Amino acid sequence: MTSTSIWSPWRHMMTMRRWGAKRYILAALLGTLVAVAVVASISISLAPAHISFSVANAEITNTTVANTNGNLINLYYNFTLVANNTASKRTAVSFASLSAEIWESETAWVPAEEVNTTAEPELYQGLLPAGSAARVKIWAESGQYNEVEAGNGNNGTKKQHGGTAPATDDNKHTGAPAGNDTVKWPNCRVVVEAKVWFSLGLLRTRPFTVIASCYPVNFKYAISAPVTCTS
Repeated sequence: MTSTSIWSPWRHMMTMRRWGAKRYILAALLGTLVAVAVVASISISLAPAHISFSVANAEITNTTVANTNGNLINLYYNFTLVANNTASKRTAVSFASLSAEIWESETAWVPAEEVNTTAEPELYQGLLPAGSAARVKIWAESGQYNEVEAGNGNNGTKKQHGGTAPATDDNKHTGAPAGNDTVKWPNCRVVVEAKVWFSLGLLRTRPFTVIASCYPVNFKYAISAPVTCTS
């Protein structure tokens, strides 16, 4: 004997009410998520994080290499680059790239490289959390310098003297970046370029290119006091 379910208007109405309640709850949750996303997006767009840099522990080291003409002394620039995100209370900074140049004069510059180290895993993993700072050791070989031929607006073609210069559009370089002081040895200008984006939770801004100028950085006298960079 089979049982036959009897359609009940009351039961049907209760089922519809339950489905209606679920829809209302789901709609409310989605509305809340959308509102949070909108507020967070506005917050990021109106008040993005301000990443800043400074240079510390600038010094020159040397190594002696023996060759057929006698001993050859190689000189190296060394400094610590500090990336600072302590001004931000919520927004993290993600790094897509980070590079540096050391300008010895208005026309001569040296490409710098990061020291191969994992001392600061946050920055090497590409993320600098809110309220934090990271230190990166950077070096450059002084003999691997490049020159810029002075031209209109201090814009000329690069001349390479060993090493590989950073790629630039049409092989042009703008000369020593803007600053109120003329670059003259032993006071050098360190130029930092970073491609970053700011993030709050799962939300990210579009990529930004941050260029910072650090002056005066004196490698000759090994001044350890930090030099604040401006951008």
